[in-house]
Amino acid sequence: TTMRPFSLLEMLATFFTLASATQLCANNRGIFLGLAADEYAYTSVAGNVDPDEVNSVSQKWELTVEGEAGPQHSYTEHYLQVLPDTGRSYPKRGHHMKNPKELENVSPYVSFSLRVTKEGAGLHTLFVRWTGGDTIGGGDSLYVLMDRIKGKTRSSVTGELTIKPAVIPVDSGMSHFAGCCYDMITHACPCFIEKPDDASCPTNLFIGREKASGFGVQCFVGGGAMEIVHAPRWYLFAGQDAGDVMDFDSEPWDVTCEANGSNTKDSGRGFPSWDLEQGDYALKIYAREDGTALDGIYMAGPSGSAPSISLRYKKGDSTICNTEKISTTVVVFG
Repeated sequence: TTMRPFSLLEMLATFFTLASATQLCANNRGIFLGLAADEYAYTSVAGNVDPDEVNSVSQKWELTVEGEAGPQHSYTEHYLQVLPDTGRSYPKRGHHMKNPKELENVSPYVSFSLRVTKEGAGLHTLFVRWTGGDTIGGGDSLYVLMDRIKGKTRSSVTGELTIKPAVIPVDSGMSHFAGCCYDMITHACPCFIEKPDDASCPTNLFIGREKASGFGVQCFVGGGAMEIVHAPRWYLFAGQDAGDVMDFDSEPWDVTCEANGSNTKDSGRGFPSWDLEQGDYALKIYAREDGTALDGIYMAGPSGSAPSISLRYKKGDSTICNTEKISTTVVVFG
């Protein structure tokens, strides 16, 4: 693991974290809980403006009041949402992320500060309560990363080894795909060697090879080909079983994702998990598409269990360390 100094923007973000956020600790059941309604439980950091967009403004995970339109059934009628919702994606459409550094100082993120005790060290698995939230009902998505904070430096924490289906870009030189058929519900876009008939894929839903490439579509290699991801650097959450319903309760806690994913829909073959030793960490949730909505995070430690889908949390339930805010001392990094 490579350690590096904080950048200036990271130092400022760290200062605001110290000044306004609290650390989360596991409760007596080995669970970390962070709710969007508890503004002291996280730090929201704005992204950058898009230099190629006219009158571009930076986007941010904003605390939003639930209304008749948009995401429904948040725990407290408040949730975080990437706003303004202008149809932006990170990285830009058609670009496949190769390194999470591509998100730094570009995509807006929300950071939960975690403290792992000696007794609580071990395997931790994350569940995310999220949903799509576009004003036009489009498919939204997010990335999850974990950093270790140690003194003046931070390092990326990689996840557990996993396996996922092998994919290639729809316009790859080694592919012969004609395009893909977009599913309006799940936002998957399965690829076809030849354009299917209308019964299999209505003409208005078929996306040709060149256009599909612009959306960043990737296609399964097929034949059972798989890829081993030895040390995932990020996890992609894109699409849910119930599809585009903008309802947190449709899949109360999502744990299926894709390790190092970059597609219109995740494979659902991965589970975000890290082996964490004693120390301080930052769980970061970056926007992949704007409009994405977040109601909370739930991370089970070695002794923890999966979340109950019937339990309704309320404001103030975030598992804050010692129920006190951390020091607001200014820390200067060299």
